[in-house]
Amino acid sequence: MDKRDRRIGKKTVLQRTVPEKDDVLPTPAHTMDEALEYFVQIKRAANLKDRTIQGYVQNMRYFIEWLTDRYGQMNVNDVTVDILREYIVWCATEKPYYDNHPFKTGRGRKGLSAASVNVRIRVLKVFFNTLYKEDLINTNPAENISLMRQDIDTIEPLTDEELHRLLKAPDKRYFAQFRDYVIMTLILDTGIRLNEICSLEIHEIDFTRKRITLPASKNKNRRSRILPLSTETARLLRQLVKETAQYFDTNYVFTTNYGEPVNEKTIQKALSQYGEKAKITKRVTPHVLRHTFATMAAHNGMSIFHLQKILGHADITTTRKYVQVSDNELTEQHMQFSPIRRLKRGGSK
Repeated sequence: MDKRDRRIGKKTVLQRTVPEKDDVLPTPAHTMDEALEYFVQIKRAANLKDRTIQGYVQNMRYFIEWLTDRYGQMNVNDVTVDILREYIVWCATEKPYYDNHPFKTGRGRKGLSAASVNVRIRVLKVFFNTLYKEDLINTNPAENISLMRQDIDTIEPLTDEELHRLLKAPDKRYFAQFRDYVIMTLILDTGIRLNEICSLEIHEIDFTRKRITLPASKNKNRRSRILPLSTETARLLRQLVKETAQYFDTNYVFTTNYGEPVNEKTIQKALSQYGEKAKITKRVTPHVLRHTFATMAAHNGMSIFHLQKILGHADITTTRKYVQVSDNELTEQHMQFSPIRRLKRGGSK
């Protein structure tokens, strides 16, 4: 038997020759539209909600439109960190406010809020991070992009007096305005989200136990959620469902005059108009009413943990941001609990 080492005389490789950067094979060239299509496929495979994916696509379309207008057609590999920062500055300082909005006008105002710009930055970071991990781009231009510094939530809830005026604004003799009145009442009673209102179905309301059960598929954090109802809100919902059934065969609670499920823009526009009619100078939106619910519920003694559960927040820090304290309430609390006032009331020893 031949026991000679078969490796003798053969060429041997022990140490690698690390290729120079320029010698690395380039990734295939993809247009921004092709890259976006690839990105969407990845997110769909990850089972992200359609609403989330639509948000990604919408915000990336904003960027692609700006990019094409400034630089013409570009491959995704040609986007640099400098281009991204240029876009961010443009969003913050030059973008027309409410540009192409269906019913709002910016009256010549330019530049988005830091919160709005940060939404776009987050989408850019997710987009380029995903493509880099998938080896679709050689470098990640968004890696060192930071969010803009922004003020803490400044949404101002409505007062009791403003709410009374707002709830009187709809003319309940009309089907659509009665529907809007029920929607406003429901938000103020439960803090329900706008998209949850639009997709709410009759079978999700338990009129006997006075509560709504939102399935996980409709909830933002993919967890089912129970919303208790007051007797008044349950009565209004029952009345609306009964009236709607006289005209339309639908599973949805809130519909248009034509029996179609109501959409978010319709509700947003209606609430804005009711706010103007009620002469409320603050913004009046479904989100403001949700904040109002959270603030009033907390001030009335609801536990922050129960409030978190009703609002559907995964993180309790988000719930804390929803609860605003007015200047008057701050003064009242100070007067009640100030150590100096307590000492003065007790007198000197």
